[in-house]
Amino acid sequence: MKKIIFSFLFLIFVIGSCNKPGFNKSDPAIARVYDSYLYVSDIAVLVPDGTSPADSIELVKSYVDNWIKNQVLLYQAEKNLTVEQKNFSRQLSDYRNSLIIYRYETELINQNLDTLIKDQEIEEYYYKNLKNFQLKDNIVQAVYVKISSDSPKLRKIIQYAQTDRQRDRDSLEFNCSLYAEDYQIIDESWITFNDLIERLPMEVYNQESYLRNNSFIQLNEDSYTYLVNILDYRLSESISPLSQEYENIRSIILNMRKKLLIKQMQQKIYNEAANNKEFEHY
Repeated sequence: MKKIIFSFLFLIFVIGSCNKPGFNKSDPAIARVYDSYLYVSDIAVLVPDGTSPADSIELVKSYVDNWIKNQVLLYQAEKNLTVEQKNFSRQLSDYRNSLIIYRYETELINQNLDTLIKDQEIEEYYYKNLKNFQLKDNIVQAVYVKISSDSPKLRKIIQYAQTDRQRDRDSLEFNCSLYAEDYQIIDESWITFNDLIERLPMEVYNQESYLRNNSFIQLNEDSYTYLVNILDYRLSESISPLSQEYENIRSIILNMRKKLLIKQMQQKIYNEAANNKEFEHY
């Protein structure tokens, strides 16, 4: 299919290029800006497989238009800038060197980085850096249910939602999966209290006071009943729970290992070059 589309485009550009400078039967030019030409071969890989003929033509036309605009701008830039202003050899060299070093360091990390992080290491980092895990928002663990107020299982679900027994929690999840409009049991992770409130038909002006004085919430609005059992909470500016920071700490430790690995590699290479007298200061 792609060959057919490309052949169709090729035919169009051949017909349109036959009487123009730069024409070559095997690779005709399809656009020119001053002394620069765009050839059919330049767009050979432009059209993805499965693209319709109409979309292919539009894609190629857009590419050609952009090429022309860029070439016009490039011509004016070349014309108006001084030789010194157009000399990017130093920048290009620095950029190339940075890319090569980055690729080498990336391969080194992929081959040598120890990604196994034990729970003990995460806990040690957490307790040594507690001041870095201060909460910016109030967070909660909670059971949340939105259910039709005329549901035949409403009473049972209210009963299950208020208890902490695992047997009742399992029954709650089973019944909610069948009868609830929306529900979530957040007893291992945490969410912000703001995110929870957004799902409820209520406003809370003093979250700290509300959390201290309410553990079970039942609201009714628009034929729906909303249930919330706040299992646990942490107030803003207190220390975030370890479970909330677990993945964050794991990423921090991995990043520290990467930096150490790169630093050790750099020092090793430097020492080897120094010992072999591969460089000297003048």
